[in-house]
Amino acid sequence: MRSNIEKLVSLNLYGIAPKATKAASTILQNLLNSKERKHVQESSVFISFAFETKLVSDPFEHSNEKDPKPDILTHINNSDYFFELGEITDERFAKIGADAIKSKTKQVFGSALSQEEPLAKMLKQKCEKSYETDGAPVDLLLYYWRQGPYKETIDKYLNKNCLEIDKLHLNSQFAKIWIYDLKSETVLWKAERKKD
Repeated sequence: MRSNIEKLVSLNLYGIAPKATKAASTILQNLLNSKERKHVQESSVFISFAFETKLVSDPFEHSNEKDPKPDILTHINNSDYFFELGEITDERFAKIGADAIKSKTKQVFGSALSQEEPLAKMLKQKCEKSYETDGAPVDLLLYYWRQGPYKETIDKYLNKNCLEIDKLHLNSQFAKIWIYDLKSETVLWKAERKKD
């Protein structure tokens, strides 16, 4: 866990010297292995989400966990509380973009971006998995980051498939399912487990 002084320094640097902070961040990212980068991403998402929702008094007070536990362990009302995270992204679209960048031809690429399929896939994948929580509650936090959401399409999908989503939720471990847009720092959707 970082000290309060380290937290303040990093936040102040971002406000005072955003270019230097971005450069330092890029250098540090290159020094991390893929698991460490994943932890940094998950922590960043969780801190933003926890700050916006006010679910925890100090969003920085959390730890990254390893499988089979959910991704984040924090405390709510002095009790353990877990969050499993998942980025909603159209992997096919991301691969086309990555391939275009790697090709070094600097060609502009175009492709349709699916909003429904990545959301449906992530909900199913996460809800069908089991997590080790030692009896502590766990929420699912799905988020948009690199590929922004189109809210009308998402709302339409969630309304059209509400029975299937309710069934997935009921058969999962999740107390709540959240959909969060990191760029706008907005909760787009929240569902609480329906009682049997």
